[in-house]
Amino acid sequence: MHQSIVNFSVDAQLLKELGELLVGKPSIALAEMVKNAYDADATFAELTIEPGKRVENNGLGEIIARDDGHGMTFEEFQNFWMRVGTTHKINTRYSRYFNRRMTGSKGIGRLSVQFLARQFEMKTVPKEGGGTWLSAYIDWESAIQVQKGRKDLSSVVVAYEIHNDKPPFEHGTELRLSGLKQDWGEKSLRDLAKEIWWLQPPFRKKMASLPLAEQFEIRFRGAENLFQQFQNQLDAILNAQIARIKGVYQNSVAEIAIELDPLNKNTADTYQYRYSLGDIADKEYKGNSPDPARRLKKSEFEIRIYKAEGKQSRGISVSDLREYLERFSGVHVYDGPFRLPYYGEFENDWLKIEADHSQRVILSKLLPEPIQKTFESVPQRLRYLPTLRRMIGEVQIHTGEETNLRISSARDRLEESEAHDDLRYVVRYALDLYAYHAARRAMQRNAQANETQRPSESLRRIEDVIIRHEANMPAEARRDLKRVLKDVEVSVKQIEKTEQKREQQNLAMLAPLATAGISALAIQHELKKQFGALSEIILGLKRLSTGNTELDEKIGDAANSLEHWLERARATNQIFDYMNGDTMREHERYRAKKVVKSIFEQMSFMALGVSLDVSGLSNELFLPEASFAEWGAIFQNIFSNAFNAMYREPVRILSISARIRDNRRVLLVQDTGIGVDLTDAERLFEPFERGIEDDPSRRRLGYGGTGLGLTIVRLLCDKIGSFARFVPAEDGFATAFSIEWEEKKRSVQK
Repeated sequence: MHQSIVNFSVDAQLLKELGELLVGKPSIALAEMVKNAYDADATFAELTIEPGKRVENNGLGEIIARDDGHGMTFEEFQNFWMRVGTTHKINTRYSRYFNRRMTGSKGIGRLSVQFLARQFEMKTVPKEGGGTWLSAYIDWESAIQVQKGRKDLSSVVVAYEIHNDKPPFEHGTELRLSGLKQDWGEKSLRDLAKEIWWLQPPFRKKMASLPLAEQFEIRFRGAENLFQQFQNQLDAILNAQIARIKGVYQNSVAEIAIELDPLNKNTADTYQYRYSLGDIADKEYKGNSPDPARRLKKSEFEIRIYKAEGKQSRGISVSDLREYLERFSGVHVYDGPFRLPYYGEFENDWLKIEADHSQRVILSKLLPEPIQKTFESVPQRLRYLPTLRRMIGEVQIHTGEETNLRISSARDRLEESEAHDDLRYVVRYALDLYAYHAARRAMQRNAQANETQRPSESLRRIEDVIIRHEANMPAEARRDLKRVLKDVEVSVKQIEKTEQKREQQNLAMLAPLATAGISALAIQHELKKQFGALSEIILGLKRLSTGNTELDEKIGDAANSLEHWLERARATNQIFDYMNGDTMREHERYRAKKVVKSIFEQMSFMALGVSLDVSGLSNELFLPEASFAEWGAIFQNIFSNAFNAMYREPVRILSISARIRDNRRVLLVQDTGIGVDLTDAERLFEPFERGIEDDPSRRRLGYGGTGLGLTIVRLLCDKIGSFARFVPAEDGFATAFSIEWEEKKRSVQK
């Protein structure tokens, strides 16, 4: 038998499919080109974007990417750029002149340009080219087009020319992309600004102060105003922190500074610490007994902590701050100037911050006994550990100088090692220290704001005064005072005993609810991770192409249905967003309109056609001081009852307005539901009482419940210092619910 061999062939269409699969988004494609400029030892990458430019024979739109790197010789162009999926950057690892760690990994630079445009022209001037330079051109549409049969990738040609005349620039590469495939509107440009901004560390130093190897500037031409506006807004947000942690680690010792309230000279505090790896108390870490020769050598980090509530500094809106924290928050690791994508992503939780929050950990496992004793009077101190959504952090390493830190094969993270553990523990130790200081400051402020005493304690003081002065008092007056004081004491003790019994009953009722709330928060944390995984699956389904039109349409329909379900599931899960450590601890006077609109938006999936009217609510009305979580619980229960009452009603309006009479404030919540019998309304505040009969259709929509909603509303209002009740409704409404309080004095609000 004669044995023969046959070679694999690769269809040219694979270029298009790889571009869509590996690149995916226009902003990522351009970011990949910026990374290539950095790898070529450029000090700048300049992007010129003209989406409306009409290019002769090439369609509409043009992008020019230029850098001052070392360029390519013909041999490099042929062996590396013309080879799809080359691994030369992995093999080379470091750049030619500046010894930078290579950032590209899959050899997908040419896939990026194919993904973005129909035609491509390149000019490259090598730094050591002996006076020659190279130009190349390719029409991607014709290159991958199938005419007769299938077109083999090896048959795709690129026209090039070697020049000996004066080059267009001293050295570097220029890529000109014509006939853009995507619409580069304002949203796409903003996405690009975010993608490219995040390539480099957030807290950048001035370019001139950096070593030449670290000097790398990204410039924009076209839509400069938009990019500058984005940068200015981001700079303002980055500097609106309520706390900052800065640390330097070297030779097994870390030195850190914790700054609390750094923007307020009157209340700012700074705490400095120096600790070694041997100070870390976690038994799991100490049990590893790492070899000193395999430890982390050097790292620097800075973490800024934010509070996305109340009035912000520098004129920033809370909504803008929340949007940017949603996009950029987390503690990220940078190898030199570029980010390792794995770190800082919410679902990865490399510092175990979200895990500790979900388990409601209150004591640090890392801080040693002397520090624990210093803070032993501070309750629940690790609860003040900020969540990932409240931090923007940068951890700087240099794998080129660290033999014990290696990039994984996926090139998005570090390999697990003892040095990697050192990095994690050093940063987390600093965050735990911050949490302890933040908890102590909160305790001190609460003590100042709540300097009250029980009535019986006040009577003891009165009795002490009588005893001290009884020698100077007439005997009859002394006897009368003591008798009256004793009668008052008996009455006060009876009142205190009744109040204590009532508090115990309330606690007994609320304890199961608190347990359910803790479980709900843990489930929410887990669901967010699962939502992220499902989003990736949906994206994979949308990119899938079988070649069968009917099957592809069915897969697309299924992906769209899943995406719609995911959006609703995320909206449902969002109802718990107001419940976290920060919103439960921090007490402020919030603007009523902002709280009402925020809670209504979180509950929008339950509203079912209900329109919100806040035209009668002034922007200057502030609610009594309380936590956002407390007001969230109050309004969620009130709104839920209103939605239930308006179910099946033809007109569904929820109106929130205010009434001001002297120092009295009334917040009025009215709806067009079925109404409430005011003669029987007080009964609805008792536990497990309902005003609307439960039925399966209401339960499916999330309406109904245990009959504890109004009980909780009144308990919280009593605690806050307000009174909740049903009142007569105004014309056009069926039910009116009021929250009333007295303004004792005028004060400057946040």
